[in-house]
Formats: sequence, C-alpha cells, structure tokens
Amino acid sequence: MKPVSYLRASSVEEAASAHGGRTEARYLGGGTNLVDLMKLGVERPEVLVDITRLPLDGVREQPDGSVRVGATVRNSDLAAHPLVRERYPVVSQAVLSGASGQLRNMATTGGNLLQRTRCAYFQDLAKACNKRVPGSGCAAVDG
Repeated sequence: MKPVSYLRASSVEEAASAHGGRTEARYLGGGTNLVDLMKLGVERPEVLVDITRLPLDGVREQPDGSVRVGATVRNSDLAAHPLVRERYPVVSQAVLSGASGQLRNMATTGGNLLQRTRCAYFQDLAKACNKRVPGSGCAAVDG
C-alpha cells in the first residue's frame, strides 16, 4: 500500500498551494471517480487535497446573465437548481441521466470535468494505455 498525505484545505489559497500543480497531487471532492481509480491502483496520488469544505458550492447568476457553477456543487443540486432548470434544462436533464441518485448526491461538477477515462483498458494495469502511461501503446486498438 502506498502512503498518501491528506490535507483538508481551509481556504482556496491553501488548496492551490498544497496542490501546487504537482502531477502526484489530486483534489478530492465527491471522490466518486478518484477513489475508484485509487482502489484499482490506476491513480496513486501522493497528496490528496480535500476541498469539500471550501465555499465552492454555489450556483450564481453573473452580472452578464450567465450562470457560474462552483467546483464542489453536487450533481443532484445542479440538476435541481431553479436557475439551471429554467435557463439550461438540457444540462439539468443530462446530469439526471448521467448517474444513479446515489452517485449524483456525491459527485461534483468539478469532478465530472476532471474525471479520467472510463475505458476498461485504462483501468486494467496489465494492459498498455497511452492515457495512463503516455507512449506505452493502446490495448484497445487490437481489442
């Protein structure tokens, strides 16, 4: 088992500093994709930066009329938000179609944007995968 450092960030600045753009650091929100990949050994971060308690869970109308969605907004909250349902009903429907209720209640919008590929070869460490290890080949090409 590989040791992992864990930091619960108390500010956006602390989270950004702790991550520092390092390839071995990961932000942790809902964890629905990251934790699964860690269990498989595909993701092996040295540092987990927990951002769940940061004030990044808002859905707000901007002065120009657009809508700003925070990184830690739960998918279920995004789909149910009146502003999203009214102005972007297709987004609401897509989020509701994307996963079970249990996953939507944990998964975050930021995590959805950052999630890794769902390819079975990506998740199988015995197979070559350019997305997991650049330059290693792609087992999916031959099936």
